[in-house]
Amino acid sequence: MTISLYDALIPQFRQLLGSTKSLLTKTEAHCAEHDLPHSDLIGARLIEDMQPFAYQVKSTCEHSIGAIRAVRAGVCTPSLAAPPESFEALHAMVDAADSDLAALTREEIEGFVGQDMRFEFKTMVIPFTAENFLLSFAQPNFYFHATTAYDVLRMKGVSLGKMVFLGRLAMKG
Repeated sequence: MTISLYDALIPQFRQLLGSTKSLLTKTEAHCAEHDLPHSDLIGARLIEDMQPFAYQVKSTCEHSIGAIRAVRAGVCTPSLAAPPESFEALHAMVDAADSDLAALTREEIEGFVGQDMRFEFKTMVIPFTAENFLLSFAQPNFYFHATTAYDVLRMKGVSLGKMVFLGRLAMKG
């Protein structure tokens, strides 16, 4: 069985962006239930030298639709913009990323195969093909940030199970 670049990326990005949306909803409810300021969880970190929850959410968007936009441009330069500071803005960011992913065509994604791509940050330049960038850089980063967002919330006591992280599974039928 062969799998297309589209099938290896887009459904998984959308699945975990959906679960990220659920994380946001459950976290808002947790704040209301425990009378916590939203900023307590939006700014929560696993450890002091790691980025906060909001950054993790922002990064899921940047390593999914942001990676696709970077491939279109032929270069990826990480965004240094601060993450949103409200649940409303985080929801909007995730919704926009998912909507943009839903609008992609299989033909466009398959057309990336073999295209030159590079990652640039400060003095670092890493050459890739588009598919290697998407599969070996963007996708692992996407999963890292989605997992870290989940882990931050679990560490802060938000009631989440594995199925919340997994989101809507791609099932037979």
